[in-house]
Amino acid sequence: MKESQNTEFKLSWHDEYLKWICGFANAKGGKLLIGIDDAGKPVGVANAKKLLEDIPNKIRDTMGIVADVSLVKRQKKDVIQIVVRESDFPVAYRGEYHYRTGSTKQQLTGFALTQFLFHKMHLSWDGAETVNRLSSRKFTFKRLKYRFEQRVHKEVKNADLVSYGLITKCGILTNAGALLADDCPIPQSRLFCTRWSGKDKAADSTASRKEQGNILELLDMAENFIKVQTNKGWVKRPTERDNYPDYPERAVTESLVNAFIHRDYTISGSEVHVDKFDDRMEIMSPGGMPDGSLVQDLDVMNVPSDRRNGILADVFDRLDYMEREESGFKKIVGAYAADVSHNPLGLAPKFYSAVGCFVVTLPNLNGEQKSSVAKDEVARKTSKGRVGAESGQSQGRDGAESGDIQDRIVAALRTGELSKAEIAAAI
Repeated sequence: MKESQNTEFKLSWHDEYLKWICGFANAKGGKLLIGIDDAGKPVGVANAKKLLEDIPNKIRDTMGIVADVSLVKRQKKDVIQIVVRESDFPVAYRGEYHYRTGSTKQQLTGFALTQFLFHKMHLSWDGAETVNRLSSRKFTFKRLKYRFEQRVHKEVKNADLVSYGLITKCGILTNAGALLADDCPIPQSRLFCTRWSGKDKAADSTASRKEQGNILELLDMAENFIKVQTNKGWVKRPTERDNYPDYPERAVTESLVNAFIHRDYTISGSEVHVDKFDDRMEIMSPGGMPDGSLVQDLDVMNVPSDRRNGILADVFDRLDYMEREESGFKKIVGAYAADVSHNPLGLAPKFYSAVGCFVVTLPNLNGEQKSSVAKDEVARKTSKGRVGAESGQSQGRDGAESGDIQDRIVAALRTGELSKAEIAAAI
């Protein structure tokens, strides 16, 4: 018998273990066993009868909940078993909120507590009124209204802003409304974009932009920065040249939209980061998975849609940026898998999450895989030309190696199948 997410052992009872009961109630429920040591060996309790009377009363009086407290036998030893059900509402112990995660108990504070309270009460941060109950009469939504006309040909009126959840019926700006207002008053609605000259942040940055504003403005800025800093590769076809960018456009747009819509805005001093390296691009947004899971441990093709900011997601769905039911992971992965000819090595995006961040890594399709493929193409396409070239030339022993390279270059250029840039990259 071992401790786990929903099982905790205690050698004897102390009132501080009420915090563990609070943690189970706020998480997925669990079981506290009194009279078992850390190794899972039953040692029993001497005052079982008194504990059976005291513990239920203390749970009720300090937290207002009821737990099942019973006496069980483990290897002929008396053990107190306390079964705690998951609570539908936040449970506090003496003003403190505790939470069971893994095999540990944590006290929730700061943004973690704010996030927990919203989640437990089935509320969303973006649907709450702004902290200072800002009046909507002081804000305009010209950019949002224009975006609706531009993308879905819809005229948005002030009454629509109320129905969308951006303004309350009393005329107070919600957090979602603040993020979409022309003059966004939320300081953590920020974006940092950086182009690095190498493959990590130890290299110098060659371009950067920082901006605070409404999320439509930030989305436009991120897309423009990426386009300016993105090269276009090409493959020569029999009659034409096929151009394609470093990254699938759909994967980039979906990753950016997800970063702004699903991020945790309760983390003060935070921002979305776009870091472009030679071989990849990383898009980092504050806040992990809404349910606390780690995306790297999940099958991303089967992760259900779970939205931290439902109102923002609804507005972007109306704007045709995203869909209510379909997971963004599938779109991002699918964008890389869709065009095999431009992704011969099968490069795929990667997803990583922790408590305070979520990172999408998009590999550069014009990166190292193109060099590798180009080398293979040179070897294949010049194999015939090498034989012909060597038969018509005589070389000394000292010039054999350089002559071979020259012959391969000449043969390739004569066929017209490869460009000079491709041959230079391959040799």
